[in-house]
Amino acid sequence: MYPVQLLDRYYSLPVSLVFTESVILIKLALVDRIKFLIERQFVKGAGFQLLVVAVGIGLITLFGGLAVALTGFDGNLLEALWWAFLRLTDPGYLGDDDGGWKRLVSTLLTISGYVVFLGALVAIMTQWLIARMRDFERGLTPVSMKDHVVIVGWSNRTIPLLRELFGSDRSKKQYQNAFESRRLRVVVLSEGVTAAQAQALRTDSTIGKHARDIILRDGSPLEDEAIHRAGCLNAALVIMPTDFTRINRRISLDVEMIRSLLSIDSRAVQSGTRPPLIIAELQDVRRADMARNAYNGSLELLPSDDTFSRLLTQNILHPGLSSFYREVLTAEDGNEVMLRSAKDLAGASLRDIAVRCPKALVLGLIRDSREGRSAQLNLSSDTRILASDAIIFLARELADIEPAGANASATLKSSRHAATRSLKEGKRRYRILLLGWSRRLPNLLSEMAAYSDRRFDIDLVSTAKISERNAALQDYGVTLKNIELRHHEADYLLDGTMERFDLTSYQTIFFLSSDLMASEEEADARAIVGHRLVEGLLSNLPKRPQVLLELSDAANEGLVRLPGAEIVISPLVISHLLARIALQPETRLVFDELFGPDGVEVEFRSVSDYGLSGDLSMEHIETAVAERGDLLLGLECGQDSFSNPSTHGHSAGSGEGNHARELKLNVARSETVKLGQSDRLCILTGQTNV
Repeated sequence: MYPVQLLDRYYSLPVSLVFTESVILIKLALVDRIKFLIERQFVKGAGFQLLVVAVGIGLITLFGGLAVALTGFDGNLLEALWWAFLRLTDPGYLGDDDGGWKRLVSTLLTISGYVVFLGALVAIMTQWLIARMRDFERGLTPVSMKDHVVIVGWSNRTIPLLRELFGSDRSKKQYQNAFESRRLRVVVLSEGVTAAQAQALRTDSTIGKHARDIILRDGSPLEDEAIHRAGCLNAALVIMPTDFTRINRRISLDVEMIRSLLSIDSRAVQSGTRPPLIIAELQDVRRADMARNAYNGSLELLPSDDTFSRLLTQNILHPGLSSFYREVLTAEDGNEVMLRSAKDLAGASLRDIAVRCPKALVLGLIRDSREGRSAQLNLSSDTRILASDAIIFLARELADIEPAGANASATLKSSRHAATRSLKEGKRRYRILLLGWSRRLPNLLSEMAAYSDRRFDIDLVSTAKISERNAALQDYGVTLKNIELRHHEADYLLDGTMERFDLTSYQTIFFLSSDLMASEEEADARAIVGHRLVEGLLSNLPKRPQVLLELSDAANEGLVRLPGAEIVISPLVISHLLARIALQPETRLVFDELFGPDGVEVEFRSVSDYGLSGDLSMEHIETAVAERGDLLLGLECGQDSFSNPSTHGHSAGSGEGNHARELKLNVARSETVKLGQSDRLCILTGQTNV
């Protein structure tokens, strides 16, 4: 009511009613005031809550003591108060008193004790204990460690990244050698730590036994307190992966990452400490300069859009390459790119190292050049090693890259001379059916445009509006100089859509993991269902193209049970690269050279291209490949092709449609293999532009 209306109301009422209402308002205001004061004490925490309860116990004791002291109590006031306190805190005294008044007061005190002393006290202590346990579970206590690893964020990259770090002894040894730490411990900074995350770590077959070395901490990397809580400044290494599930947020993931770099850098300046080494994933390669300017410490960037576009483009150019990725770019047992310092091997030739490391393949060198350090692969066997070089190996164990024995170059019958790359003229033009839309697609097309000696004829089918696609391509600055791109606005899962295309006219049908979906599960579901649809259309056709699927969750790979599909799981690939760069930063130079548009390439070639057939030793095959200037990496053939199948190590499915065909890398030179006309050689061809 307005003040004038209140006055009119009071003037219209009798004087007694006005006085009564005023008294009630005063009483209510006083009660509200007391309640408010008590509430403000209770919200201050368990300490103030206990203080309020203690005051209540004191007042009840005082009233109880006075009630019996003034009615003929045998003793002084202090003894009366003690009598009241005992009845209040211990119900066992009830029944020991004589007289009706004493028993009444004692009963009231005992009931008050149940409510105030036991009830309120236990409730406060229980609530405080539960709150503290929740705080401990959330990880709000700053870690007290040094030389540990911090992974910023919980995403679809986190579990694969932890598997890379803990999945093999070689990773732990590389960490110990790189950072001179005796124990690998990891802190994961997550927004909203839950019991489900801890359970996921404990139940994982690879991480489970190392779960005690993984500490979860709650907080956002945008918060300075969270950076302190995870101990980033005391860490040997900080890894910043991004989150696919948040890619459509208004705030760019790259902007959040750059803000985190600024926070860590600022905190390091304030504390006067040296900022840690940071390995950060970028979603957009165009923000690389901004990220480097935001951090004054050691920073290695992995642009996921650019990196994955290179991998996918190479996989399109060389069908079957996903088998190579599966072994070299995962933490599973098998071969891996490793580096070794050449300080103690200066003057030796690559041929010498190849002989002295029989269980490893020598891929090349990382060497200083005018533009800085660069990877130089598939060099001549007579290349001499410099003390500043790092030798690049493909090996299974760290012990395999340690040279054994003295110089033994005479035992190698053939050397590899300067490489001569030969591409078949008929394979220069590629017809691709691209299904789905992603924000990485402009980068993928830009990568294809970098291959000046190829032409790409692409049909793009997606539910995204064509105007939005063209705007995205224009904003990215894609020049389609060697790409003929045709847009089709349609849902490839609807009946009749795929029938409009002549599937046999394409070399590759590529299902792109779409970020238009609400989650990665939905994106994978569309790709898997679309693959089943396409396989049904291809089943009765005499010629089938390469079918390539990009998935976001490794758990969905088992749903693609039909043969003939190559699967690339982006989180696994990116997680492996993050881990490899973290443990050996210069491996980034190797992967840039392997999967770039210029220089060397990993290819699959028929054994007939080298005039090979029948029962041959790996040494003979290696010599035939070396004479053409190429490096033999492995064989894609049947499991029964080897005389001793247990010696060739790890294998991966070829994706060519035959379950019995497998890719075997780094096979022992003493092994004998029976080659068929359908078998292929996995080779490293071409030469780095030095």
